[in-house]
Amino acid sequence: MIHFTKVLVALVLLSVAACSSGPQTMKSARQTSKVSSAEFDTALALMKSGDSDGATHAFLKLSESHPRSTGPWTNLGILAARQQQYELAAKYFLAALQREPKNVAALNWMGYITSKNGSFDAALGWYSKALAVRDDYAPAHLNMGILYETAFKQSAQALTHYRRYQALTGGDNILVSAWIHNLESSADYVAVNVSQVN
Repeated sequence: MIHFTKVLVALVLLSVAACSSGPQTMKSARQTSKVSSAEFDTALALMKSGDSDGATHAFLKLSESHPRSTGPWTNLGILAARQQQYELAAKYFLAALQREPKNVAALNWMGYITSKNGSFDAALGWYSKALAVRDDYAPAHLNMGILYETAFKQSAQALTHYRRYQALTGGDNILVSAWIHNLESSADYVAVNVSQVN
């Protein structure tokens, strides 16, 4: 029962970790006009207020008027993922990545929605791509830690990413601190690392 609860909490935290990587700002090859900036701010405000339909409409409009911008596509993906429309979310994130292959938020979210489909190796690949772009991207470290612990049962790798996440975020996440403590005190971790103690 404890393991099931931990996995359930891990999946919830994985969702939170993915969510912490949005919403995204608007990027364009050209200077954004004051009007489009105001439109983007309005779309973000709708998103933050929980008006998913209004935000989706606003970001779709921005994606049409600024087709080279990655922000609207990324936020459309976040909105779709939050509504568990993972296929649509993937379409939006891939559109964002076509415009900016180094969009770490879109890469991280692709890992999240891929893991929701049970494709853990592919999810690990997306998180790895995000970290290859920005090794200091905390949400991807947290997601990789959760994936290593829950899907791959690789405590040492999970600890590495949990510790990096805590270092990047000031160590304030009590739940992640508890996971680190539990992994460090587990028999598997001791057995694997006993040679380093001697």
